[in-house]
Amino acid sequence: MQWLKQLFNRKKPDIPAALWAESLERLPFLDRLTADELSRLKSLCEEILARKTFTGAAGFTLTDEVAVLIAAQAALPVLNLTLDLYDDMAGIIVYPSAFMIPQSEMDEAGVVHEWHEPASGEAVHAGGAVILSWEDAQESEAPGYNVVIHEFTHKIDMARGSANGCPPFLGEFHREIAPAEWKRTFTRAYDDFLRRVEERDALLPADFDDNRPGHAALYDELFGDLPLDPYAARHPAEFFAVASEAFFLLPEPLAEDYPEVFRLLSLYYRQDPLGQ
Repeated sequence: MQWLKQLFNRKKPDIPAALWAESLERLPFLDRLTADELSRLKSLCEEILARKTFTGAAGFTLTDEVAVLIAAQAALPVLNLTLDLYDDMAGIIVYPSAFMIPQSEMDEAGVVHEWHEPASGEAVHAGGAVILSWEDAQESEAPGYNVVIHEFTHKIDMARGSANGCPPFLGEFHREIAPAEWKRTFTRAYDDFLRRVEERDALLPADFDDNRPGHAALYDELFGDLPLDPYAARHPAEFFAVASEAFFLLPEPLAEDYPEVFRLLSLYYRQDPLGQ
């Protein structure tokens, strides 16, 4: 990790060409970018590495390759915007694999239930870090899944408070977006997606267990036609983050099922992954 150690002694690092080429090869969804866009992505990646602290956790050894691969993915949503959208982020913490995070929920009787569950990523609000599982931060075989983009778009959503699915609109970049239209469009799409997920959930057996091959096959059959991962139905903030993942990695189903959501995301990120 000799190159990475030099970051704190330089105003802005210069990622070695071989390391950058290796990172791009591992992220095939970046192939759609032009040479100029890739050059700007590299510059943004270098700025992220210079501005933010990367830390390994639970014995994970942070390497140049790890830091650059994560920074390259984090730079994509702000490629045509500004890194100021990540000002709320203290740094990036990387675990070797899934890590446990506390959860709590109040039931209808007012009783609070607390537990821990494994997570592949977490964006901590109020100036907190982005926490990632390295195992999940690499290119995934699951279509449209990208934990780095997911958590960093949460950070964009948190730029002016808690994540709610309505990111900050910047006068310099987002004059074409009416906040009321954004809220109306995303609320309508979220409600529709939630309905579709609930309809499919009702068809699963009461003792559903995704570790059972028959149950897993039924789940794939029921949910396979959705344009987004069902996780998007958990909360409007998750809908925005999952839709952002799909926008950059698997935009066609999103554009077909929710064209207005795709259009607004294209205006927000100032990118068109379909090249229309």
